Amino acid sequence: MLNSPFEFIEFVELATMIGVAGAGLYILNYFLLQIGIVRGNGVLYPVLVIVAATCVLISMVEEFNLAGSIIQMAYIAISVIGLLRGYLSRHLIRFSAAERQFISHHLGSLKPHYARKLLNTASVQEFAKGDILIEEARTTDFLGYVLSGRTTILQNGQVINICGSDETLGELTFGLGLPATATVIASETTTCLVFDNFRLSRLLRRNRHIDDALKAAHFRHARQKLLSSNKHTLRAQKQPVAA
Repeated sequence: MLNSPFEFIEFVELATMIGVAGAGLYILNYFLLQIGIVRGNGVLYPVLVIVAATCVLISMVEEFNLAGSIIQMAYIAISVIGLLRGYLSRHLIRFSAAERQFISHHLGSLKPHYARKLLNTASVQEFAKGDILIEEARTTDFLGYVLSGRTTILQNGQVINICGSDETLGELTFGLGLPATATVIASETTTCLVFDNFRLSRLLRRNRHIDDALKAAHFRHARQKLLSSNKHTLRAQKQPVAA
């Protein structure tokens, strides 16, 4: 209880200072969002909104404002809902065995809820021996990850590489509208995780984190594939020509 007018004045002044701090926190939080230090879908942004709204609510004990109180309570409630949604999406995500295989080889650093969004654009497809997955000089948006089986890579009719499981196919021209640089044929029954071009392209335009992670994975894989192709070509050149 406040036993004297002086205590009441001190309390009001403290409440006002807390409200000013809340207003400053609102401004700071929004500024950090605009310059990219905090993310709207991250944890820090809604937490700061909750703290700022609580501070402003406390300041209203000096002069109650119904409309202002409703706004602050709405901010708090919506932020709590967002935090709960984020927590559930991060901790209750499930992946199939094929998806876990892809993540372990290509997306180890990507957060699970982002990986889930990416994999929602893909489906498992099976190709019989002799099926052409990608045809050289033809424009294609095929992007696939080999789960099992083996494929043969040909360029100008010559075998330049053999790709087995955990290899990515089509990453060099995907989304660029360019003709394929080589032909890819299933050497045996092959199972791939194939991405839908339209859905994946739309996701990558909207989510920079997924786009950066996938580009980094493609860069690493393209480098490994180039080294493997060079080794395959050197071995072929060293083989004696039949008389």
